[in-house]
Amino acid sequence: MNLFNQLFNRNTITPLMRRNDIDFEVKYQTEILESRGFEIISTIEKEKYSLIQYRHFYKDTPKEEEKMIFLGIRIITNKGILRPDPVLKAFINEDFTNISLADIEIEEHLTSHGYGSILLNTLIKIARERNINSITGWISKVDSDHLERLVHFYKKHHFTVVLLENKSDNLRIGNLEWKNV
Repeated sequence: MNLFNQLFNRNTITPLMRRNDIDFEVKYQTEILESRGFEIISTIEKEKYSLIQYRHFYKDTPKEEEKMIFLGIRIITNKGILRPDPVLKAFINEDFTNISLADIEIEEHLTSHGYGSILLNTLIKIARERNINSITGWISKVDSDHLERLVHFYKKHHFTVVLLENKSDNLRIGNLEWKNV
């Protein structure tokens, strides 16, 4: 691979610390994540891979006062750690009644494996636990190449999806809303 591709290629596999030892790697990656301020939400172990779902908390902010939600999934296979981690970013409004979904980032080579559903279901669980009334967001114009897949994804998770007729907004092509019922 040439230097340019090495610098800008985000689709990588990081080798395991011990060849084919997923269990060791899960423990090692868990320790790394925890040492960096992440809380481990769950570990999902399958025959050929393991997932570590994590959430970042800031030391100086009590959980009940947090305004930013950062969720991620570390994917560990017998071939290595798949990078970059799928992540979800969201923000809680000032009166703690709404979560604004900012982004779900999953590289193309990691799509259609259920990682987005794991992240979004965790966000919905957080909303319910915190008695937050709604999750809102929007579909960006950069997502127009996979719009049908996004609409299906959000509807599957009980979001209302409204595609905008007026294309005057250069960034937004749809609105999303989930209600805590």
